[in-house]
Amino acid sequence: MQKVAKHKADGQKTGESSLEVTFWGVRGTLPSPGTQFVEFGGNTSCVEVSTLHPESQFERSCSLVFDAGTGIVPYGDSMLARGARQFHILLSHYHYDHIIGLTRFAPLFRTDIQIHFYGQTKGGLDIRSVIEKLFSFPFFPVEYRQLPSRKNMCFHEVIAGTPLEVGSMIVTAHHLNHPQQSLAYRVWDKNLNVSAVYATDHEHGTDADNSLVGFSKDAHLLLLDTTYTDEIYCQGRIGWGHSTARRGAELAGLANVGSFGLFHHDPDASDDFLKNRLLPEALACFPGSFLCKEGDSVRLSSELSEKNLPLVLGGATPIRRTLVSKRRKISG
Repeated sequence: MQKVAKHKADGQKTGESSLEVTFWGVRGTLPSPGTQFVEFGGNTSCVEVSTLHPESQFERSCSLVFDAGTGIVPYGDSMLARGARQFHILLSHYHYDHIIGLTRFAPLFRTDIQIHFYGQTKGGLDIRSVIEKLFSFPFFPVEYRQLPSRKNMCFHEVIAGTPLEVGSMIVTAHHLNHPQQSLAYRVWDKNLNVSAVYATDHEHGTDADNSLVGFSKDAHLLLLDTTYTDEIYCQGRIGWGHSTARRGAELAGLANVGSFGLFHHDPDASDDFLKNRLLPEALACFPGSFLCKEGDSVRLSSELSEKNLPLVLGGATPIRRTLVSKRRKISG
């Protein structure tokens, strides 16, 4: 596991707030098979955020997963092996690399599983309609009406700025700069002391950068789309909806986050390229930068004071008061 700032220390006191972030897929656009992609992994976007039982540093009490790229396949298998029977899947947007893993997501093909989907309404299509289109002729042999889990699915519309309480975590969403738009998510533990931001896909260079900095202010961890080096970005990638490592690191510094994870790796970026070309551009601007690596977990823990909480939602309304008063409870 990579050494990242604000990891949970050994011997942490019982009851201290903590989140664990696990990377199941860190690529963007397409999966990357091949020996040159083994170290950081070839699965597309899928990140788990979980809370832990106060009595145990290892047993999860609640798990959310962000995006359903091909990484959700091993995530689903792992969760079933843990005995999970309820799943919460929060989608940033519906481009193929962020949803295609659902076609091999084992819980969808069982009758004893409850699955909650969260996402935006787009082009008149709510999230249920999007899932129905994914499982339809001629794109997939099993149609939505044939899914064993169909009667146990729940669909929740995500509205940016409106907090959701999901199990023992609280989540808010924020608009990003991406073709057909994407959502960033910020997730807190139930005590609102520890938070992580998942922000993919996003292209730098607009006023959306400033709002993302505000949304991510003082987070313990920021995961951000950093698909390109500056050189590659300027060679025909402008307008494609993705950021560079250097610009992402600059935003991380402005947001005063604890650690910055480079995410949504280009499908053509080999392990050597990520380590020797991409990461140095980020480290030059933000020393707390690291490359997200499939299979790694990061433990986040801290005891923040009230004054350190960012003022994001509701203008000048402190975020703790806003989240507690306006959050929408989701079962689980």
